Amino acid sequence: MRSDLADIYGQDKLPRYTSYPTAPHFSSAIGEKVYRHWLRSVSVHRPVSLYFHIPFCRSMCWYCGCHTSVATHDEPIAAFVAALRREAQLIADTIEKSLPVAHLHFGGGTPTIMAPQLLVDLADALRYIFFVTPDAEIAVEVDPRTLTNDLTQAFKYCGVTRASLGVQSFDRRVQRTINRLQSFEQTAAAVERLRRAGVRGINFDLLYGLPFQTVSSCLDSIAKCVELRPDRLSVFGYAHVPSFKKHQRKIAEESLPDSVARHVQSETIAEALQDAGYVRIGLDHFALPDDALATAQRDGRLRRNSRATPMTALTHSSASGRARSVGCPTALSKTWWPSATT
Repeated sequence: MRSDLADIYGQDKLPRYTSYPTAPHFSSAIGEKVYRHWLRSVSVHRPVSLYFHIPFCRSMCWYCGCHTSVATHDEPIAAFVAALRREAQLIADTIEKSLPVAHLHFGGGTPTIMAPQLLVDLADALRYIFFVTPDAEIAVEVDPRTLTNDLTQAFKYCGVTRASLGVQSFDRRVQRTINRLQSFEQTAAAVERLRRAGVRGINFDLLYGLPFQTVSSCLDSIAKCVELRPDRLSVFGYAHVPSFKKHQRKIAEESLPDSVARHVQSETIAEALQDAGYVRIGLDHFALPDDALATAQRDGRLRRNSRATPMTALTHSSASGRARSVGCPTALSKTWWPSATT
């Protein structure tokens, strides 16, 4: 953002553009009848994208704005995944024809909270219910702290092609303040295991505007990330909404950087990533020059999929040029990495 715009709008509570449809368009007025009508209108002649939300974590990160809850044992996770499978079957039955799927994305929460066999069973069920194309992108959001060797092998069996690792910041003071201790070594080990298992695409998710975060600590985190050379990075600003997410009340507002400091952090991170050879995609995404995302932007083929719009609260948006998005009602809409296609 230009500095003059940051001065004018920096203190305003502006909506985030990352979720689509945006929150004001979610409505309880959309019932089963309308939903079934939308599903039956989905063409089976073009592939779709499916997003599955796993709304559980082992502990709560105090910055989190996602729909999730703490699960200390596995029973509720297994019960939810069983319901998710049933919902997927209901969707397929409503559409009545074989639905080709070009993208599967598992988000959360923490998808890596699933036991390896539970993930394998879910992936197998989805391949049975839908026609997952041979070249489909299968992406999973990963908490490096919960990624085990067995789960990595399950990724390999499921054909996972992309993993998005939550990093946020490597500053230990920031990590303690947001209740998420995660060492660089844990992250590096997760990246190594994933690459060894054949996961070709590695994404890192970072935040700025966190409590006690500084330009210096942002640059230190970026330097560590660049050392691991992820293919893509997302760099979002922390949204402090304690009235909506009550666990954020554990973060003292006086520890948060102001709007000017947030802007400086954002632009400093962007400059550092570009100096390291990454291409800036829009406001807050970055990719290596030979990544499909950067190539699509360079060729003018990168766009958000407008065909997802009619799905309203029941869809997850993709910026693919070829895939539309159909979401399960048990999953909340959440932005994930766009796909670049010819």
